[in-house]
Amino acid sequence: MDYSDQYLGEIQIKQNTAISFSHNAFGFGSKRTMQKINPSVDMSHLGCEWMDILQTQCPPDWKALLPSVNLARTDRLLPANSLPVLSYLPEMVELAPSYNQPLIKELIKHRTKLHFNQTYGEDDFGADFLKRYGWIKFLGPDAYWHSDSLSSGLVLLGDNVLYPEHWHEAEELYFPISGSGDWYHENYGWRPKSPGDCIAHESNVKHAVRTSGEPLLLLYIWRGGDLQQKSDYHKR
Repeated sequence: MDYSDQYLGEIQIKQNTAISFSHNAFGFGSKRTMQKINPSVDMSHLGCEWMDILQTQCPPDWKALLPSVNLARTDRLLPANSLPVLSYLPEMVELAPSYNQPLIKELIKHRTKLHFNQTYGEDDFGADFLKRYGWIKFLGPDAYWHSDSLSSGLVLLGDNVLYPEHWHEAEELYFPISGSGDWYHENYGWRPKSPGDCIAHESNVKHAVRTSGEPLLLLYIWRGGDLQQKSDYHKR
């Protein structure tokens, strides 16, 4: 979850066509695209499932920061954008605990109308990584629901993929929704994690994620620092 100084620009709607500047909510490169927006997508159920997990699993100090948002209506419209990693969604439903399955089913239901994106390009981590990686952002300065103090959404990883070491100013929590994987923390090394766990990354701590044999769906939340910073992954 790496936010750069770039942002998803304000969408200009003219005859139901959006001119969007696809800057990085997670640090992805700038692209100017012409895309159709379908304003009829109802994200209320998806939003409720996402917020319920945050309310249930966030530690008290994080939970106290959660904004009161109108989940019946998003604050902004974003252009639909699909990714190859969405092909793992049916398997993610099967792997998820029953209490997390409604969230994934809502993703599947609306996947053709939602804005999924990526942080990196082929020059960063390679073409194969991009086929097995993506995210959707629900809350943040440029997300469906607006917040200047928090950012939250979902990260999707395919099977047998390494999300290499990176770090960022914002503090971060991960909550596995479906599947299991290994997390690297520069102070603790690699540790296995699965649904029900909470993974905390302090500001600017090196961390990484890898999957083996099954895909992984994660809920993330950021606080503090620059919520639009792109993660650094160069050696230090």
